[in-house]
Amino acid sequence: MRQLVALIALILLVLTYGISLSLRDPAVIPESFDAVNHPGFYDYRGALNVQSELSTGFLPAAKIIQTAQDKKVDFVIFNELNRFLPGGVIEGWQRQTLVLSGGKYGYLDANLLSLAPERLSAAESLGQAQTVIADLLSNVGPNAQLRESISDVLILSRDSLSSGVSGNSPALGVEVVNVHQWLTQFANSDRLSFLWSALIFPFNPDLAILRSFADFDTSFSDWDRRSALQPTFGILGLDAGSPFPVFGFGAALPSYDALFRAASTHILLRSELTGEFASDRRKVLKALYAGQSYFAIDSLGPTKGFAAWADDSGTVRALGSRFRLGESARILVRLPRKPEVAFETVILRDGASIMTSNSTETEFRVHQPGVYRIVVRLFTSLSVLDGGRWLPWIMTNPIVITPRS
Repeated sequence: MRQLVALIALILLVLTYGISLSLRDPAVIPESFDAVNHPGFYDYRGALNVQSELSTGFLPAAKIIQTAQDKKVDFVIFNELNRFLPGGVIEGWQRQTLVLSGGKYGYLDANLLSLAPERLSAAESLGQAQTVIADLLSNVGPNAQLRESISDVLILSRDSLSSGVSGNSPALGVEVVNVHQWLTQFANSDRLSFLWSALIFPFNPDLAILRSFADFDTSFSDWDRRSALQPTFGILGLDAGSPFPVFGFGAALPSYDALFRAASTHILLRSELTGEFASDRRKVLKALYAGQSYFAIDSLGPTKGFAAWADDSGTVRALGSRFRLGESARILVRLPRKPEVAFETVILRDGASIMTSNSTETEFRVHQPGVYRIVVRLFTSLSVLDGGRWLPWIMTNPIVITPRS
């Protein structure tokens, strides 16, 4: 009898705590905050590396697009894995969401992404696609510049960075963060903490996913080394639709809904999207290729209104820019609003922190060449059983400043 009473008490305690977690909003900037664009920049939020049931995903594309619309995602890029059959996701504007169709291709021991495949989309088998990839990689070298063509630009997926495809393999883009893979790594590296997140997940998916990003390493040294040698834009991929390993089986987790709320790649444009598909598609892809973007952990709060750029003797240099060091070069950062918790804006050069600011407006005068990136971090406690931890909120693409001569 006592054991039954103890069991019932434990269940009630867990349910009570679960209900309290379900009511907890991890955002440090309320969703009701009426965010506006920073003057001179237009912020568009995108979900990249998304798979439907046409490949490894577990929902039809139409349902995924509807979910993206509900979560106020401005553009979605589908990257179906090794799909060489006719038909697929139809590109175009669907309500307020721009839908694009890319691809994901197995190459050696990893995967490569293309946001706008042309030659690759004509491949009829994986072998043909790999031949095209080898040819595309052979045409990218240390002097690579942004091409006028928006087709077949290759991106090293996150798993490529630890495989034989990495090293000095040429590519114009890198998937710097892959949320699904990071959650899998978190499950393998810190099983006790992951178990607690798994228990939280049914009550508050946002909170459970956020816990995995505590003290997240934002040095990204491999990306910085590549950027120093040649222009290398970065993206945050969701890998939405990939099965999550649970006891040797692939589970349909996390949901598209949870991932679309959790994180995204934001592009900063100098002019608005117009609703005309062809020009908007080109504008979005060119911005991604140029590195005019940042990654956001959106569940911590809306980031619309954030802006970062370099000022080179009065000339505005957007994120992703590459220019020679001048006498009056500055890096400027503006936050949309002061967070309700402790925060810091960190400016990194070649992966090392060189300045920390606790202001919503930060200015740094540049005296040395290097690969400069901005990271905004927040210090918060996610639950009563978690101590205060630093979480990344915003991570930008680099601004590369080369020596004067």
